[in-house]
Amino acid sequence: MRREFSKATRALAFERANGKCERCTARLYVGKFRFNHRIPDWMGGEPTLENCEVLCMNCDSEQTYKKDIPAIAKSKRIIDKRLAKKPRSITGWKDFRGEPIRASRER
Repeated sequence: MRREFSKATRALAFERANGKCERCTARLYVGKFRFNHRIPDWMGGEPTLENCEVLCMNCDSEQTYKKDIPAIAKSKRIIDKRLAKKPRSITGWKDFRGEPIRASRER
């Protein structure tokens, strides 16, 4: 679940931005900007003033569609790959001394 910035944090971030996008310095208009997590929420970024940036719609769209969504999809693929391990096919063998070793089918 995404953690949003508080009203106080958003107000301080907007004041810090001085009415301009913090990336491209374009002028911000009412309803035409967004508050973005510098470190994404899904990566552990906290909803604090230091992690908040005010972006115009163009910069926010670029961040979201070119960086955040592909990174989230990649991390989900990696997690799914780790969860879908095959069970062991060999469950017994001998060590260097010749003693038998048994292992469970789980890894």
